[in-house]
Amino acid sequence: MARQKTPKLVVAFNTTTSAMAFADVCKLGRIVPLPAQVRAGCGLAYCADIACKAEIAELLDAHNIEYFAMQVVELY
Repeated sequence: MARQKTPKLVVAFNTTTSAMAFADVCKLGRIVPLPAQVRAGCGLAYCADIACKAEIAELLDAHNIEYFAMQVVELY
């Protein structure tokens, strides 16, 4: 049976430090290699369910973590 792509929320960061700092404060998803569809300054991104978008945005703001982009991407 073939795997199907599903939409995921991906947050891309300018620096590895920002990506790791966010992973420390957010437990709604996980760090993944940067998907090819997203361009950013570092090779890491945070991947989570789309339903978590508001919570993730709040955490980024509350902890003053800079990010490059937040977008929905089809991933396996």
